[in-house]
Amino acid sequence: MDSNFYFINAFTKEKFKGNPAAIVMLTEKVSEKWMQSLASEFNQPITTFMSKIDDNSFGLRWFTPTTEINLCGHGTLGAAHILWSEGMVSSQLPINFHTKAGELQANLIQQQIQLTFTIIESQNIQQTEELETIVGLPIKASAWAKDRYIIELENADMVHRVNPNLERMKNLDGAGMVITSRGFDKYDFVSRYFAPKIGVNEDHVTGSAHCALASYWGRICKKDVFFAYQDSARGGELKLKIIDGEKVELIGDCISLMNGKLNS
Repeated sequence: MDSNFYFINAFTKEKFKGNPAAIVMLTEKVSEKWMQSLASEFNQPITTFMSKIDDNSFGLRWFTPTTEINLCGHGTLGAAHILWSEGMVSSQLPINFHTKAGELQANLIQQQIQLTFTIIESQNIQQTEELETIVGLPIKASAWAKDRYIIELENADMVHRVNPNLERMKNLDGAGMVITSRGFDKYDFVSRYFAPKIGVNEDHVTGSAHCALASYWGRICKKDVFFAYQDSARGGELKLKIIDGEKVELIGDCISLMNGKLNS
């Protein structure tokens, strides 16, 4: 096998910030078991596997160290970054990704990458004693967004300090929990994302979570353009724009760290 791999940092302009990922450009068909084994070996939050369909269309799959997932924002951002920065696709062309979540498109806009996803609607739910126990801080509001909880706290300081019970979180429905609040300074809102059930105790910057947060905060703030910050240890920022209530654009930066070649 003559496949190249790349390590990137997504949703940041600084090395060792944002969300890291491994990007693998496949040159031949491989098994799902092989992809999972390599993702476990790399031990990155996400390993993205790309396979070329035509000049600007690629198949895309994402694996955590323990399981495959259906949608990953920063893994998609990293894939687009590698295709453009390595000259595999003209920067004048959009990139179409074919995934288990449907077709996704990436565009290069003023040196930033714009991803267009389907918005994830959220519905308010009642707080439960179990949610309060897991979060460990007073909950202002809670919602369910397709496959994860959204928990709103009173302020950004509480989001920064929260230390949820990850073992108990594994027993909840869905992939994980987004904890969020109104933002500070230039940020409209802040968040953190915990997904221990799929092998990611805390994700650094989560594009898919912001597809749901756009819906959640759009309803509260009555607006459709946001600047958001994910307050993980590495941190990262995203621009969001809701399009016709159905799509959301995620706009962010990405940098390359290293590259190599897989041995046969």
